[in-house]
Amino acid sequence: MKKTFQMIGLISLTCFSFFVTEQTATVVSDMDEIMIEIKAKKDEYKTDSIDAIIDNNIIIPGVSAKKVNVNKSYKAMKDNGYFSDKLFVYDYTKPNISLNDNIDKYVIKGNPSKRMVSLIFTIESDEDIRDLLNILNNYNAKSTFFVSYNWFSNNNNLVEELINKGHIVAPLMEDYRDSNFEWMDMVLKKINKQSIGFCYNVNENQDNLDECVLRSNYTIKPTVISENSPLVDIKSKLESGSLLSLKINSQVKKELSTILIYIKSKGYKLTNLEENILE
Repeated sequence: MKKTFQMIGLISLTCFSFFVTEQTATVVSDMDEIMIEIKAKKDEYKTDSIDAIIDNNIIIPGVSAKKVNVNKSYKAMKDNGYFSDKLFVYDYTKPNISLNDNIDKYVIKGNPSKRMVSLIFTIESDEDIRDLLNILNNYNAKSTFFVSYNWFSNNNNLVEELINKGHIVAPLMEDYRDSNFEWMDMVLKKINKQSIGFCYNVNENQDNLDECVLRSNYTIKPTVISENSPLVDIKSKLESGSLLSLKINSQVKKELSTILIYIKSKGYKLTNLEENILE
């Protein structure tokens, strides 16, 4: 019996010791200059959620609520040895009306509050995109490429290069029930290391939409579709959240640098579809 009480006492003492140590560590961190600055500024970086907008079969994604995770931010800054708002770690809460719950809609743009614009390039034939890719890289512009099965099959190395540069590559199909779509979708998700994918469905084909939903893909219906006069079309229709679809040809390549400069002059960030539309 005596040994039992001794054991209970030892366990209680150990637990109390851990409690005191933890409380002491908390007090010490609360007095740290980095922690004090984090707590003083954390509310400046808090944002509320914005619900997605749904109109029949189209959707404009929402924006998740964001708040600073104080403890994780403190650890990140202590590891680096200084305070920086760039090292804030955030917790996110998705909006009440969310794209994630409505992937059976056509996404027509990103949320305007994010001040982002996405260039989408469609490639149907065996196009040489090296010059175009160099221009995008020179302006640090991330884009999305919807490519045909044949182009994908013949340009594996270029597909990998696009992805490594931060661009997204997705299947471009007339019929998303095509078995080639299933294969491309699976391979691209694995290479991109993403659980979701994208489909391009301008004509609102219900069979295509159903197939894309089945594979947990977001279906894109661009804000602007241009082929012959891309610069003119973009200047007349550009707005925050725009999904700008351009069919690759000599005119697009000729005007691309000017297009990128124009978009950036309006204060928009050029980014890929994933960053633009995901909440």
